[in-house]
Amino acid sequence: MPLPAVTPWTQVQHQPLERSIPADLEEQEQLYHEGPPVQSEPEHDLNIYAREQTFPPARIKSTDPVVEISSTSSGAGKTQTLYYLTAIAILPAEFHGVKLGRGSAVVFIDSDGRFDAERLLTVARGIVHKKFKTQNENAEATTTEGAPVYTEEALNTLLVTSLQHVHVFRPQSSAALLSTLQSMDTYLFDLTRHFSSSRRLHAIVIDSASAFFWPDKLHDEVARTEDIGRPYEEIESERRDKKSFYLFDMYADLVAELKRLQRLFSCAVVYTTIAWSGRSMPGQFSTSRPSGPFSLFDPSDVPVSRTPSFRSSLPGPWGVFPTLRLVVQRDMVRSFLPAMTVHEAQRVAPMRHEVVLKGRFVGWVNGWGREDWPRRVVEGLDEMDGGMFGFSVGTDGVTFD
Repeated sequence: MPLPAVTPWTQVQHQPLERSIPADLEEQEQLYHEGPPVQSEPEHDLNIYAREQTFPPARIKSTDPVVEISSTSSGAGKTQTLYYLTAIAILPAEFHGVKLGRGSAVVFIDSDGRFDAERLLTVARGIVHKKFKTQNENAEATTTEGAPVYTEEALNTLLVTSLQHVHVFRPQSSAALLSTLQSMDTYLFDLTRHFSSSRRLHAIVIDSASAFFWPDKLHDEVARTEDIGRPYEEIESERRDKKSFYLFDMYADLVAELKRLQRLFSCAVVYTTIAWSGRSMPGQFSTSRPSGPFSLFDPSDVPVSRTPSFRSSLPGPWGVFPTLRLVVQRDMVRSFLPAMTVHEAQRVAPMRHEVVLKGRFVGWVNGWGREDWPRRVVEGLDEMDGGMFGFSVGTDGVTFD
C-alpha cells in the first residue's frame, strides 16, 4: 500500500575536512533531524522489535570481508547497491514478527559528494514492503492465520529511527579521508555524539575510493618534478616524515587505517571504484607447461572467464585488499538492427522502452587474476556462471533477484 513520504532530515550538511581533524567533531556529524532527535530510550527505541538484543563486544574474525564494487562508467548501479546493503544493515532484526535486517550501524563516507538521504529512505522502505509481501504470500499458502500487518505511523517511525544509525562523512581530499579514518574510532567511542551506542558497527562504506585518484596523481607528479636535483637523502627524509606527498604512500596509509578499524570493530569494508584498465586474459602469458609424475596445476588450463574482468584501478595495496571484487553494469538493450525497417523499429520501440524503465542491472565476480586462484575456487565460480546476479533499480527501491 502506498505510504506518505518521510523526511527524517531537513538537510545533510557536509563540512570540508582538513588534514588534521579538530578536537570537536560535532561539525563532522553529518545527519541532522527534524525537531528533537529520537533518543534511544527503552520505551521509544525501535530496537524493541529486535527484542532488545544485547550485542556482544566486537570480535576479530579470521577474515572480515572487504568488497570492491566497480564499473567502467557511472550510472551502473554501484551507489544503489551500497544503499541496499546499508539499508539491510540498519533495519532492525525484526519488525512485527517479520525478519528485516541486522540492527547495526554504518559509517558512510561520501567522497563523491552525492549521498542522497531520501533515496536511502526509499530503498529501506522498499525492503520492508518486499519482506512483508513475501511473508504474507507464505502465510496465505501455509496457514489460515492472519498475515503480519503494520501501520503507516509504525513504519515511518521505524525508518526514521533506523536512519539515525547511518553516520555520513564527506571528505574533500584523500588527506581529509585519511584524517577521517584516523579519528573514526574516537568519534564512534564517544557515545554522547550519536545514537548507536547499543549497536555494533556493521560496515564502513566508501563511495567512491577512486574519487580523488586523478587529483592525487597530478599532485604526485608535481611533487616528483620538484624533487629533481635535490639530494636523495633529503628526499627520503621528507618521505619518512611525511612532509612530501607520495601517491603510493597515501593509498597505503588509507588501507592501513581501514585494516586497523576492521580489527577494532570487526566490521566489513565496502567501497566503489571506476575501472578504466584493460581486460584480463588468463593463461595468455604461459609459455611452458609444468611436467612431473603427478597431475600438476597449470594456470594456462584455467578457462577464460566469460565476463569482462579488470585489474584494480587504485595504486599499491588496494589490488590485494579486497576479499571479493564485483563488477556491475546496466543491462544492455540491443540496438536496432541495420536492416530493420522504420515500421519494425516503431513496433519494437515500446518493448525496448519498457526494458529501459525496468532499470535492470547485472553483476558478476571480477575474474582478474583468476589464473592464480585455487582450482576449486575457479571451478566453483564457473558452476555459478561466474557469480552472475541481477537486480532492478526503480522509483520504489532496489530489488535483487
